[in-house]
Amino acid sequence: MNRAEMDRVDKFAFWVSTIFRLMLIIGCIVATFTGNWMHLGFFIYVLIVTFLPSIIEKTYRFEFPNEFEVLIMLYIYASLMLGEYGEYFEIFWWWDLFLHTSLGIIFPALGFILVYVLNSEHQVNLSPFFIALFSFSIAVSFGTIWEIFEYVMDVVFGLNMQTSGLVDTMWDLIVETLSALLMSTLGYLYLKKDIHIRLFEKAERKFIERNPRLFKK
Repeated sequence: MNRAEMDRVDKFAFWVSTIFRLMLIIGCIVATFTGNWMHLGFFIYVLIVTFLPSIIEKTYRFEFPNEFEVLIMLYIYASLMLGEYGEYFEIFWWWDLFLHTSLGIIFPALGFILVYVLNSEHQVNLSPFFIALFSFSIAVSFGTIWEIFEYVMDVVFGLNMQTSGLVDTMWDLIVETLSALLMSTLGYLYLKKDIHIRLFEKAERKFIERNPRLFKK
């Protein structure tokens, strides 16, 4: 990817993040004027969550590919804004399964990125199996944390993110685990050079381009 293409991607990611955060700020203002403190707390919480990728980047001094940040923003919007606030969970029976499948795909990719940082910063020689296992574990861990988050949101803000209680939670975890297993297996085969996956190759190239200092010999 040349500099011009990277600039276009950067601008697109910037505007997606900015528009989403402006929507949340407007929601906070409306909730304040209408005295809806539950919605105010909800919007503030979501707004804080949108800054987590940037906080992680500054803390550990590396950059996610901007496509990844856009995916995270879209996931937050689809889950919290459309799913809960727009009641998509009630309108579309498959919305919850779709989101949790997406979660099981996005976070193994995050696991691979974290392993790149570990390898580069500490010169650890990790096997393809360990990298795949690590990415799988990251995805399952985040899936579990998300289920805890849903429970807390239901208890604190009176939402209905866990629509069927235990049954909903277990199916969410099963779907996330299966999708994470699929992605981690594909990642393992890719690292073993048994298969060529253009998406993985593109993500790997972009991460190296955005973090050249991590890969200096």
